[in-house]
Amino acid sequence: MTRDTIETAVREGIPFAINMADGKSYEVREPYKIALGAARVVVLDDRDLPHILPMLTMTGISYLPKGNGAA
Repeated sequence: MTRDTIETAVREGIPFAINMADGKSYEVREPYKIALGAARVVVLDDRDLPHILPMLTMTGISYLPKGNGAA
């Protein structure tokens, strides 16, 4: 997993989920909910609690539908 992949999704405004090696995933629906460091990423969840994720254990990202999913 590279920083460039995440930066592209954030820059393009594409909602995505970060998939981790332990099977967990963290949704990023707004650009202000993520901060990128050199080796770690901080993601704020729905309650604005931070999750510090090492890039080394990220397996990829999955794009999510835009919007809140309501029809």
